[in-house]
Amino acid sequence: MRNKYNYGELVKVTGIGKELGKVENKLGFIIRKDEFFEDYYIDLIFGEKDWFNESAIERVLGEKRNNTEKYQVRLCTTKRGYELLKSKIQEKEPISNNKFKKINIYKKFEKDGKTYIIIGWKSVFWPVSNKSIRILETTLQDFKTLDIPFQYILLNENRLTDIRKMEFIENDANVDIFSIERKIKIKNNELRTSRERIKDDSRKNTKCYD
Repeated sequence: MRNKYNYGELVKVTGIGKELGKVENKLGFIIRKDEFFEDYYIDLIFGEKDWFNESAIERVLGEKRNNTEKYQVRLCTTKRGYELLKSKIQEKEPISNNKFKKINIYKKFEKDGKTYIIIGWKSVFWPVSNKSIRILETTLQDFKTLDIPFQYILLNENRLTDIRKMEFIENDANVDIFSIERKIKIKNNELRTSRERIKDDSRKNTKCYD
C-alpha cells in the first residue's frame, strides 16, 4: 500500500502525539511511517519529533509529487552515504529514467577530516512513481540507523513555498545544504571580485606609447 504522505513532505499537525500530547496547527516534516499502526513520525518545526496518527495530519502544499511540476533537488551526504546510494541504485539496474544518470550538480569537499559530496538536479520532474527516486528516498530512511548524516531538499519551481526536506544532521551539520550553497556563492563572488580587481590593476599599470 502506498503512503498517503511523502517522506520529507511539509504537513500541518493537529492532534495527540505519543510524547508531546496535544498539538494544534503545527507545521512539520514527515520522517517515516509505522506500517502497522498507520502512524507517522514527524519533525515539528520549532519543536520536537513525535508520532501522530494519520487523521491528525493535513497536507499543506497540494497533492503528491507528479510528472507535471519541476523541482530543484539537492542532496548532501558523506562519501560513504553517496557510495551506498550508488550501490543500491546499481543493484536494481536496468532502471527506466534513472535519475542518477542525469545529475546536473556534483561537488566534493573536505571538512574536519571527512569527505562530503553534494549532488543535485536542476529543473527536473521528480515523481514518486520513478523507481530510482523511490530507491533513493527509501535508502535515506536507513541513514540515521547507520549513523550517516545527510540532507535532502526538494524545491518546487512553480510554488517556491513548497519546500520538502528529509535530513539527519544532528551528528554532523556539515551536510547543511543551504549553508554550503551560501558559502559557495560567497566564495565565487570573492573570486570574481578578486579577478576584476586584478584586471583593473592591470589596466592602470599598462602604459601607452605614441
